[in-house]
Amino acid sequence: MIVNKRWKLKKIQSAVQCLAGVAVVLSAGSVFAAGAESQNGPNFNFGFTGGFSTMSMNNVHFGIGQLDVNLSKDLARSEGYIAPSLSMNWGGADSTTVYGGLRAVGSFTRGDGDGWGLTVGEHWQYNVASPASSTVVGKNMSNTSIDSAYLGWKSGSKISFLDKDGLDISVGPQNFQLGDGLVLADGNDEANQNKGIYWLDPRQAWNNTVVARINASPYRLELFYLKADGDGMNDSIQGANFELVNEKAGKVGLSYFEVTNSDSVQRKGMSVTSLHGRGRPVASMPTLELAGEIDFQKNTARNQEAQAWFVEASYFMPSLPWYPTIGYRFASFSGDKADTTGKNEAWDYLHNGSTPRGFGYWYQGIVVGTYETRLSNLDTHFFSLTMAPPIQGSWLKVLYYDHRFNQSSSARLVDRGAVSSNQFATEWDFVLGYSGSKKVDYMMIYGNASPGQGAREYFAGIPGQSNKNTSMLQFTALIHF
Repeated sequence: MIVNKRWKLKKIQSAVQCLAGVAVVLSAGSVFAAGAESQNGPNFNFGFTGGFSTMSMNNVHFGIGQLDVNLSKDLARSEGYIAPSLSMNWGGADSTTVYGGLRAVGSFTRGDGDGWGLTVGEHWQYNVASPASSTVVGKNMSNTSIDSAYLGWKSGSKISFLDKDGLDISVGPQNFQLGDGLVLADGNDEANQNKGIYWLDPRQAWNNTVVARINASPYRLELFYLKADGDGMNDSIQGANFELVNEKAGKVGLSYFEVTNSDSVQRKGMSVTSLHGRGRPVASMPTLELAGEIDFQKNTARNQEAQAWFVEASYFMPSLPWYPTIGYRFASFSGDKADTTGKNEAWDYLHNGSTPRGFGYWYQGIVVGTYETRLSNLDTHFFSLTMAPPIQGSWLKVLYYDHRFNQSSSARLVDRGAVSSNQFATEWDFVLGYSGSKKVDYMMIYGNASPGQGAREYFAGIPGQSNKNTSMLQFTALIHF
C-alpha cells in the first residue's frame, strides 16, 4: 500500500510539474499569437470590493472572557477592508485565450479584537498555563498586501476531443476550492498578528498555485499544486479531483491529495481521500437539493487516521408566502479517542474557510463555530430557514445549531482531560439582509449560544465560570463593483 501511495503521488507530482511548464510555454506563445492574429489588444477590467463590519459580544466564551488577553467578558471591535482588482482577457484568432488577474487587499481591525485575542492591538496577554508570565504584546492591526496575481491559458476549440476551453491552465497566487470547500477553500489565514482581520476574511488566494482543468463532458479533471504562506504553515499540497457532471442532476467527485511539506510535523506527509457530491437528482422534486461528502485523513508517520463527513438537504418552496427554503445538515469531524487506540483520530481542518455558498457556511455557527471551536472533535445538527420578505432586495435567515463533542474524552481545552458530557452548546442565529442594488449588501446579525455541560467542563482550568449565554450583535456592509 505504501508503494502504491508513493506511485500515485509521483504521478501527480510529475503531472503538476509538467503542466506548470506547459502553462508558461502556452501562455507565452498565445500572447505572441494573440498579438499577431488578433486585431484587438487585451481587454482589461477594473473591479473593487470592500467591507466593513462592527460587532459587540457579551459573555465571551460563555462568561470566561477573551482568552490570551485579559479575560474581558464583553468585547467590541470593527474591521474592514478595501480590495481593488484588475483582470485581463486576450483572445486570439485561433480561439485560445490568455487571461490573468491582480488583486490587492488593505485591511484593519480596531477595538478589542476577537475572542481568542488573535486580532487585537497592544494588549495584556494572559498566559493560561502560567499567569505570572503574562506580558504586554501586539501591534497596530492593519495590513496591505497582494492577494492574487495569476496568469492562465484556455484552449478554445483547438483540442477537438475536449469541450470549448476544455484545457485551462493557470499559475500564480489565486483562489482554489476543492469540492464544497470542506477541506481546501482558503489559502490565506488572516486571524493573526500579521494580517489582523478575523471575520470578513477578504484574502483567500493561495500563496502560489499550478492548476490544470480538463473538461470533456460529462467528465472533469483538476490537477493542482497549492502552496500556503507562513500563516498557513507553508503547506505544500499536490493532488487531483475527478468529477462526473450532469447539468440537471448535479455532480459527484473523487479526490486525493497529499501535504508534501509543512512547518507542522502533524501535517507533513498527510494524505486526504474524498468522495463528494451535490445536485438535484430527484426529477419530480426539482427544488430539492442534496449534498454529501466523506473525507479520510491518514498520516502513517504520525500514526493519524481521522475522518469527516456531512449530509445535507434543502428544499425551496416557491408557492408559499415569502418563498421559504428549509434545510438540514449533519456534519461530523472526528476527535481523538484519547489513549484507547494508540492512534490520533483528531480531524485536522486544514484550509477550510469562506466559500461562495455564503459567510460562515463551514464555520458551524456564527457564535460557536466562529469564536468557540474549529472543525475538529465536533458533531453538529444544523437547521435553517431562509425567506424573502415582501420588501424588494431583502432576505431573512433563521439558523439553529446543536453542537456536540465527537469524543468528549479528549475535549478539554487546557489539559485535554476527560469531559463527561458531549453536549457542547446550542445556538440561534438571525440574519436580516438587504441588497438595495447589485453593488451594496447590508446585513444585521444576532447570535445567541447557550453552553451545555460539556462546554462548562471544556473550559475547566481557566479562571471564571463558563455558564452564561454568549450573544453577538453585528452590522456588516459589503461593496462590490
